Amino acid sequence: MTDLDSLTQTELLAVALEATRRGDAGHALVCLKEAAGRADASAEACFMLGSEYAQIGLVDDALRQLGRAASLGPDFAIAHFQLGLLQLTAGQPEQAREAWRGLDGLAADAPLAWFRRGLEHLIRDEFQACVQALEEGIRRNLANPALNVDMQGVVNRVQALPAEVLGAKPGETEGGSHLFLHAYEAGKLH
Repeated sequence: MTDLDSLTQTELLAVALEATRRGDAGHALVCLKEAAGRADASAEACFMLGSEYAQIGLVDDALRQLGRAASLGPDFAIAHFQLGLLQLTAGQPEQAREAWRGLDGLAADAPLAWFRRGLEHLIRDEFQACVQALEEGIRRNLANPALNVDMQGVVNRVQALPAEVLGAKPGETEGGSHLFLHAYEAGKLH
């Protein structure tokens, strides 16, 4: 094992990425905890640590680190998006909307802007608009295929809803919380 104290932030992140690629979540966590715990912690280190926590089901720790990443990186769009997505899946739609305000500066045609719109439609039980926006985001997203897979999973779950739910007017169902708690598997952050 490497003496982590001697590694820079950049080196720690590179070692953590390599450990993740090898499937060594333990070593990745050690490196990322070191990087995120330093005075010079970067938004990227906090984001990666939050993502690792989410992967292993430590949702509270993931929310905390993703929140730090969004705070340290006001222009770090994926951190704001993933923070909101995890909050949504944790049954915190208002917090998700707040996190997504960090995406306000994105171009209207940006994939994350489309994903945000789709998930906001989901919160309001506007299922058809949700699917349309998410599919448009998937079509436009060429940079992050793993996120497309996750968003397609949300689309698939929405489309699998019973017809009486899909045909209901917004507000006529018992609320979207039952759906978005299950619409996205917690821990899939890309």
